[in-house]
Amino acid sequence: MCGMRVRIVLAALGLLMASTFTWAQQQDGGAAAGAAAPDLAGIQRSLDRLVELFEAQLEQQRVDLLLKRIALKERRLEPAERRLRDAQGNLEGRDAEVKRMKAMLAERQDVLDDEIRDGNDQPGSETRRMIVSLERVIRTEEAQLGDERMRVRVLEDDLAEQREEIEILDDLLLEMLD
Repeated sequence: MCGMRVRIVLAALGLLMASTFTWAQQQDGGAAAGAAAPDLAGIQRSLDRLVELFEAQLEQQRVDLLLKRIALKERRLEPAERRLRDAQGNLEGRDAEVKRMKAMLAERQDVLDDEIRDGNDQPGSETRRMIVSLERVIRTEEAQLGDERMRVRVLEDDLAEQREEIEILDDLLLEMLD
């Protein structure tokens, strides 16, 4: 946008110079035009140099803007990484809890099997109620564990996407600097 404005201003200055040159030729019958030609050439060189400087400044501004975008995206990585670590920790904790409950269920099942072998099996026994309760809790926890795994995958994908965006911007910056 800024480069376009510079080009418009320089084009307007060029037109002004050309019209001044034409006007000078008409006033002096061409004699002043010959004397003004070296001055106009010097002005043209100065304008060309200004264009170069403005374009270099514009390129530097683009590099600065790209560096700021990269820095901003890198700052956004920190909270995303923290959320992922928290979710992974929660997932590991839930997974350990489910394993513990399954071990407890296996123990209760062994107790029930022993009761059945010994003939002490009662349909409403405490062991049977505990087994049913543990099975229900384990199913619930496993469902929540599945949800937590999905959440971790989403966070991992989001983090990978953010890292890829930073890598693309880094590559673009390197291209600009070459």
